[in-house]
Amino acid sequence: MEKILRRCQRRIGVLACLCAIFLIGCWDSSELSNRGFVTAISIDIDQDVSDAYSVTLEMPQISGDEPDKGKDIKTGVHRSLNNAIYSSNSSSERDIFLGHMKALVCGEGLLKDRELFKHAMDTLIRDRSVSRTLLVLATPGEGADIIDFESKDESLIGAYISNFFKKRNPSTLHRQTLDSLAKYFAEGQTAIIPRIEAGDEGFTFSGAAVMSDYTLRGWLDEYELRALSWLHDNAKHLEFSIEHEEYVLSIKINKYKSEFDFFELDERLYAKIKIALTGDLEEAPGTKNIDKCLLQRITEDSIRNDIERVHEALYVRMGVDGFNISRELEKKRPNLHRRHIEIGGIDILDMPFVLEIDVMISGTGSIAE
Repeated sequence: MEKILRRCQRRIGVLACLCAIFLIGCWDSSELSNRGFVTAISIDIDQDVSDAYSVTLEMPQISGDEPDKGKDIKTGVHRSLNNAIYSSNSSSERDIFLGHMKALVCGEGLLKDRELFKHAMDTLIRDRSVSRTLLVLATPGEGADIIDFESKDESLIGAYISNFFKKRNPSTLHRQTLDSLAKYFAEGQTAIIPRIEAGDEGFTFSGAAVMSDYTLRGWLDEYELRALSWLHDNAKHLEFSIEHEEYVLSIKINKYKSEFDFFELDERLYAKIKIALTGDLEEAPGTKNIDKCLLQRITEDSIRNDIERVHEALYVRMGVDGFNISRELEKKRPNLHRRHIEIGGIDILDMPFVLEIDVMISGTGSIAE
């Protein structure tokens, strides 16, 4: 009988502890209606307060006195990023929740300030409530202007879902998440952050910010970013067209591969960029048949010109290892990296490179006369 009583007492004790835990959770939790679910955030440098962040948050308008307002905008200024974020909601009773954030827009002022940008990245990475897949975007103006922008067609999150992730948008190939960007900086690589702007046609994604050592080095325009995409294995998703005489011919790329190789010649180190693609020429009524070899040569020349153009922009104009050749060399040919870079002190920016491009096009016979 005593054993039974002791067993019952233990069970009652366990149940009492569980009840206490559940009750504590209920008392500490916030009702959903009192939560401020942040969907997008911008970070700028405040113009009036030295070394202070200016943060703008976008939250969906769940309820309130303004039923027609699609989003609730809050701003905060502080030298601490966390304080800037959470103080932005001081005028509301809702508790800020960052777990559903989809996009971070960095203003140009923040991108140019190495210490503040690095501190902002470290702060967000340490905050475990922030999604690791948070999309990081750059804008040449104020990030707050992007959050505040009232698009007739879609919100920033709508653009995030429908526009940015179209496979034929070159920005898609270079998209940066919070985790991927942190990895680029930790490994000393050059990071490309897609650029977002707002205008008469809504949100557009074209071009990119070039970041090295947590600092903005310059901007790539739409065509330079597309050219850089040739070094990405997923370039087959891009729209590709070439001009021949009075015709503009479209090629659908169905197989694509790019890689780096390195070799020595006369005691000098060279980088080789090898690109191979196969594609089908789409039918273009009203055009004439074009020699396949000529078409392939035109395509190879077009790709070569693209890569030389973006190489000039990155290595000469901005002075950064924009192709991350040093990283590729250390990974693939560590002995050459040690001999020429670590011991020889060769500047990677001065390393000559050659292009080996192999294009195979089919479908030329299907063009109508």
